[in-house]
Parts: sequence; C-alpha cells; structure tokens
Amino acid sequence: MVPWEPIFAVVPGLILFFYGIENFSRELLSAAKGSFSIILGKMTSRPILGALIGAVVTALVQSSAATTIVTIGLVNAGTISFGQSLGIIIGSNVGTTITAQLVAFKMTAFGAVLIPVGFLVGAYGGRYKILGKPLFYFGLVFFSLNLISTSLAPFQSDPEIIGFITEFSALPLAILIGFLFTAMVQSSAVTTGLTVVLAQQGLLTLPQAIPFLLGANIGSTTTALLASSRMGLHSKRAAVAHFIFNFGGVLMILPFLGPFTELVMAIGGTEAQMVANAHLLFNLITASVFLLGIKQFGRLVERVVPGNEPEVLMRTRYLEDGLPEDTRAGFELIQMELKHAHEVTLNLFRAAMTYLATGRDADYLMVERLKNLNGYLDRRIEQALRSISTRPLSDREATEVVYLVRMSNEIGRLGYLGADLGEFFRRSIENGNGASAAQIKEVESIYRILDANIVGLGHIFPRIQETTVAELRARDIELQCVVNEHYRRQLASLKQEGDFGNSRYIEVLSIIEAANAKVRDLRKLAERYSTEVGVTPPASIGVDDPLPLTQPVAGDDKQGLPDLPVEGRVPGVHVEDGCGLEFSGGRDHDQVR
Repeated sequence: MVPWEPIFAVVPGLILFFYGIENFSRELLSAAKGSFSIILGKMTSRPILGALIGAVVTALVQSSAATTIVTIGLVNAGTISFGQSLGIIIGSNVGTTITAQLVAFKMTAFGAVLIPVGFLVGAYGGRYKILGKPLFYFGLVFFSLNLISTSLAPFQSDPEIIGFITEFSALPLAILIGFLFTAMVQSSAVTTGLTVVLAQQGLLTLPQAIPFLLGANIGSTTTALLASSRMGLHSKRAAVAHFIFNFGGVLMILPFLGPFTELVMAIGGTEAQMVANAHLLFNLITASVFLLGIKQFGRLVERVVPGNEPEVLMRTRYLEDGLPEDTRAGFELIQMELKHAHEVTLNLFRAAMTYLATGRDADYLMVERLKNLNGYLDRRIEQALRSISTRPLSDREATEVVYLVRMSNEIGRLGYLGADLGEFFRRSIENGNGASAAQIKEVESIYRILDANIVGLGHIFPRIQETTVAELRARDIELQCVVNEHYRRQLASLKQEGDFGNSRYIEVLSIIEAANAKVRDLRKLAERYSTEVGVTPPASIGVDDPLPLTQPVAGDDKQGLPDLPVEGRVPGVHVEDGCGLEFSGGRDHDQVR
C-alpha cells in the first residue's frame, strides 16, 4: 500500500524547493547581467580551466542545467567553440554537488534567516537591492529542505515506510526513478537534495541512495537536449556531449559499485554526509577520466552527431591579440582582417542562396551567424583603426586610416544586404510562398554574376589590380543589363496576368542590385586606396577558401575569373540596344545616368 501521509507531508516542501532553486538560478543570472556568459566565453581556452569555471559557476547558481544551457547558447551564438564547451560541461557536474554538501552539513537551518534578509535587502538595500531576490530564493531552498526533513521525522522508524522505500531502491529501478524524477522537475539538485534528506532521517542507506544519484545525473541532461533541438549542429553536439558524459560516467562506475561504496564508507561521516560525499566523489572521478581523454571524447561526440556545418565563431582572425607596437605591422593586420570580413560577407550571401535552395532552418541559422560575425568584425576593425589613429601618423598613414574605415563600413553594409536576402527568403518560406524551381533557377542565375563580382573584388582586397578593375566594370554592366531585363519581364507579368506572387521577386532583384552597387563602391575605394596609399600587399594576404556551405550555388573561388572585355561590353549583351543604358565618358565607365 502506498504510504500517502508522508507523501502529502513532503510534497509542499518539495514544491517550495523546486520553486526556490529555479528562481534562485534565474535571479542570480539576471543580477550578473551576462557576466557569466562573458566569463564562460573568455576563460575557457584550456579544458581544465573550462572545467574549473563550469564548477564555480554551477556552484554559484546551484543549477548544472542553467550552466549547461548558457554554455549551449554560447556555442550557438559562436561565443565559444564546441571544443571549449566540453570543459565547462564536465565541470558543471562537479559544481552541482555543492547542494548535497550544504544539506548534509545541516546548513538548511539558515533558510529561516536568509528569507527575511533577502526581503529586507530587496526592499531597502539601495544599490545592493539586486541581491535581495537571489538571497530570498536561496533561503527558500534551505527552508523547504528543512521543512521536508521535519515532515519526515515522525516516519523514520515506520516499518511500512522503510519497506516501501526499500522496495523501490533496487539498482535498475532506483536509477530509472532518479532519472524520471529529475527529468520531470528539470533539476538534479532537487533529486540529490531530497535523497540526502531521506538519508538524514534514516529512511535511505548509502547503498540505496547511490542509484538514485546516478539516475539524477542522467536525468539532468534532458533539459539541454530539449533546449538544443532547434539550434545548430555544434550546439546539438554540446548537448549530446553532456548526455554522453553523464551516461558514460554511470556505465563506468556500475561495475565498481561495491568498491566505490566501500571507499565512501571508509571516508566516514553520517549517513547523509556519506551520500553527499558519494555524489561528489563520483562526479570528481568521472570528470577526471573525461578530462584526461577530452580529445577522444570530442571525436566520439562528432561521430555520434555527424555533420559538416562550419563552426562560425565571433572572433577576429588576426586582431585577437591586439595591435603590435609597429604601426606598419598594425596596418597589415587590419588589412588582413578586412579581407577576412570580405570572405565572411561572401559566405553570408552564399548561405542566403543555399537557404533559398533548401529551405532548411539550419541553413537560415548559418545566415544569422554570418550576419552577426559580419557586424562583429566591422566593430573590431573600427576599434583597431580608432586605436591606431591615436598614434603619431604621417599624412599617408592618416589617409590609409580613412580608406580602411570606409571600406570596413561598406563591407558591413554589403553584409546587411546579404542578411536582407536571407530574411526575405525566410518570410516567403514561412508564409507558404516559397519560390518555384524555375524562380530559384532565375534568382541563382542573376546571383552568380554578383558572386563573381564579390569574388573578384577579394583577390588582393583591400587593394585591387587594374586588370581586376576592368573585369569588375564589365561584369557590373552585365549584371545591370540582366537585372533590367528581369524587371521588365516581372512588371509585364504583373501587368498582363496580375501575378502578384512573381512580383515578390522584384524585391530580390532590388537587393541584388543594391548589393552590386556596394561592390562597385568598394571597388572604387580599393582603386583609390591602391593608387593613393600605394602599399605593397603583405605576403600573407591571399585568397582563402570560403566556408563549405551545403549547396553553394556559385563556382569555385579558386577558379580564375573568365576573360571579359575591358571596353565596357560583354559578349552577347548589347549595352545600347539591350539595356537602354547610357554611360558617361571619363575614367569611370560605370556612372549610370
């Protein structure tokens, strides 16, 4: 028979415990205003350091789920890499053991003090008011555990209750119960805290408690798995790594459960302290083993979650260590970073076109990441140029700063147009107005000319050669002719057939036309930069491969540009008759009147 009396005595305290632990994590993260994200992002260069940071942060927020979800979010945003996330995930399990230790050493009595202190700080704490709610909810966690312990005290010698708990503490069943309960409440701290309280009241022995703790470790991974379901490949890998780590740790300890239990007993302490020590020791052993084999662990996760999606990180390629003291060397790093920004922009357009072809959420996520990286690089390059402008500069160097700032800004604006293209495709697909195969083919045919222009611009960007200038001018005319022809066809279709659906792609033409205008502006800036600044490109600047997108629609970057005429005309395109455009004479053939 189910002993309902103790269950009803425990449930109110359990609800308060769950409410307290959930809100404590939320309020502490809110009070930190993103500081945990910054810490996790900047201090995880080595696995052991990442593990320490993960343990400390989890101990502070009292929730491994919160730490893991923040970590997966940082991977998704490109703040940290999948490899960096592994150390944090391993450390978070060690940090979550602090709850059991506090309960075992009867710190729960402080709950009755922390609740009024938190209330008073929140009401009258002045600039410290922000700490009021975290203190209040932390007190509520302790108070609820103390309430559960008090409620269970009358039943500690009840043979019916002891028999009931013994019946469900058999090894496989206890692990399953620990897993299901933790998955339901989304907090391993709740399960481990309750297990320690039960041991404190003599209702659980150490051998009976350990399987519940093992199940709780596995159950804590469900939150991260659910959170990553709509994220990118590397975020999914981080969530699966959390599951493999916790599940693998349980499989690793099961054959040695007897010796492990004896080791914990040898350390000594009360029954509750031994349960808390078992939780701590298990997680320390598991963390040590996985840290020693972290490279193999990462490769295992990559095999379990296969994919070739490139990892886009919010980092500069050349400016991470700041600018050198030598001003010329500083300019060279900025030039190379500007070329990197050009490559990112090219890949942003290609990601948008890939999304048009596939309609997959993962491909649109790539558009979003590259858009964010584009803006990030623009800001970092501008910061570097602002820093270098404070140094004593010659007139030529001051002119170089101006040109590099302008080119960085134009690259940023070009990237925003690539993001606009992806956003337009997303709205069309979500509204059920996705493009037909014929429309996709048409858009791709126009885009290929723009793609070739962006590729051509990037050969020795931010400089440019005269032969490349001629090629870009000719291709610029070709694109304008093709776009005008498509405008005429779309408008004729709208007028004759009232086909509003096709008119949507007039916006696509407008974006491509505006993007090509930006490429033209960048080409002119590169011309003037090459002429007026006249610095020899550093040997390290070359044409880097683009990101390996799933279905790039353009040709290979590494192929040479086609030979195009330099007279402002393209074979098969009659500028005067076909486009109806007139070009003014002079140095720039692309001044459209």
